[in-house]
Amino acid sequence: MRIVRTLIAVVLAAILLASTAVRADPVEEKDVISGKAKLDPAKGYILVSGPVRQIGMFLRVPDETTIAAWEKDRQKALDKALRAYKQDHANWQILADNAKANHTAPPPEPPMPTLQTVKVDPPELRDMAAFGPQFVYAKGETVYYLQAVKPGTYVWYGSVMGGNGLPAGGTCMCMGTVRFEVKPGVVTDTGNWFIAAPKWAEDMDVARMTATEAAAKRAAEGKEPRKTFVVDAIRFGLPASLKAWPSAQPEFHASGKLNNFFGIFISRLPPVPDILGYHRDIPVDLRTGQEIESPTLVSRAKIKK
Repeated sequence: MRIVRTLIAVVLAAILLASTAVRADPVEEKDVISGKAKLDPAKGYILVSGPVRQIGMFLRVPDETTIAAWEKDRQKALDKALRAYKQDHANWQILADNAKANHTAPPPEPPMPTLQTVKVDPPELRDMAAFGPQFVYAKGETVYYLQAVKPGTYVWYGSVMGGNGLPAGGTCMCMGTVRFEVKPGVVTDTGNWFIAAPKWAEDMDVARMTATEAAAKRAAEGKEPRKTFVVDAIRFGLPASLKAWPSAQPEFHASGKLNNFFGIFISRLPPVPDILGYHRDIPVDLRTGQEIESPTLVSRAKIKK
């Protein structure tokens, strides 16, 4: 049991390290008040708020500049892999010649690297913005997180922390989510929208079904229900220290499926009135009534044959 507890502690410590190391630039209220942190007109800002500490991740939709940088890095990775392949293939040739001379089976020939096989993080992860549970902007009855990010279109990836080679945890909204614009020089105030706007009871995933069943069991046994995280209304608003910074509430739009980049639990954002719905497993833009085209998803799971 002691070993199990130790392993759990190590894993939790690694995840916490990931949550503090992989993030956009967090802004803290004390730095704004002191003048150390000032509004940068070239950057965008995402503000998230709620009654308790949170974790979350936004993925920036890759633009032409991001794609070009990714292609350049992919070519560099290929060039490096080809140099290593040249030596590996020469070594293999020696072994193959020896095997032929000794009438034995040669070792498998190493495959030549290609752009499709070299390992480079996908462009969707180049400008991700992770926040929480630490580095809050301000806390009190409401807990705020403020992230300085590259302006552009962002999608809500879910309550996820970690990534970029570090342990990742949480649940991604890989099967349907929303996107919104972040403009330069503006605080995009998302408020508590991501926890208050979706109709959670209309779209139960395994975790919520399990919690509902457990609550019903406790009620049947005459026990007090466990406290649950309930948000009764959508709330926006900046703390007083940010009142001088330009701000705007985002216009949310339905967004399609996403790859499970970190191999974590997957779900989808529940329906949001007038914005996001579903035709079975297909996300629907309720503004237009049209199904949203999604990319071919790639699984990280190794399929047994």
